[in-house]
Amino acid sequence: MDLISAKNISKSYKTKKILDNISFDIGSGQVLSIVGNSGSGKSTLLKILSGIIDDFDGNIYLNDKNITKVDMKERKFILMFQDDELFPHMTIFDNIAFGLKINRLDKGYISKEVEKYLELVGLYDHKNKYPSQLSGGEKQRVSLARSLIVKPKMLLLDEPFTALDQTLRENLRNETFKIIKEQNIPTLFVSHDINEAVEVADKLAILSNGKFLAYDNPRKIFENPKNIEAAKFIFKDNIIENKLIKKSDVEILEGEGYIIVDKVYKGDYFTYTLSGNYKLLVDSPKEFFVNDNVGVQINSIIELEE
Repeated sequence: MDLISAKNISKSYKTKKILDNISFDIGSGQVLSIVGNSGSGKSTLLKILSGIIDDFDGNIYLNDKNITKVDMKERKFILMFQDDELFPHMTIFDNIAFGLKINRLDKGYISKEVEKYLELVGLYDHKNKYPSQLSGGEKQRVSLARSLIVKPKMLLLDEPFTALDQTLRENLRNETFKIIKEQNIPTLFVSHDINEAVEVADKLAILSNGKFLAYDNPRKIFENPKNIEAAKFIFKDNIIENKLIKKSDVEILEGEGYIIVDKVYKGDYFTYTLSGNYKLLVDSPKEFFVNDNVGVQINSIIELEE
């Protein structure tokens, strides 16, 4: 089992700290999702891990071997961008074969491997087409096959599904991570979408201003985000001073104390905005009306650190 470890990764540009003591571990077949807003340091971290950026502080390990100074070609941490970056003048077959051809491997081996990965991503019948003849989702599958065929030690995904429409995005994401799990590849996936990040993650990190606000099992982070900034990123609502009141921990009752100031129908339930001792967002299957006086039962309050 491979184990990728990053220890105290830091990077500055002039006086600006881009990454500040970032550490994590990823095992074979595991996915670490890193979520953060633009400018949080996600792309810089990916470039450091891949070897594009080699001027930084900290160390990178593969199975306890320090590979910080190992070049990109030998490291084999493959970075897959948002833009599929296929060669427009090459067929799909040749695009996927490219990484093997530059290593001057046997032609028979290359042909066999390319056909295997074309089958894996469901594009065997498209092997003689050019990128301009493919849909966005098909291009991303070619990119994935091209990344996997070189047998990466780690796969780095830079929001590869962002440009796709919602349905295609979800389907391709599910297909991609199914293949990654089957191939047993340690994977780091960055996103600005917390729901997408959690969907695929074995581990979750929230990155802000170059630091991890949280790094743990996704369920643990959601159950107990610990600090205010992490809670704001995940929940956005029902954070009052240093307290988090989850929507799932609030019940609307007959009574008084709160006024319903807004109501949104969500299909199976309603989301209400309540004003009283706190301003709360609450989900409930029961129907109330704007300006109704209601009571509230708060079942749990999470104390947050600064």
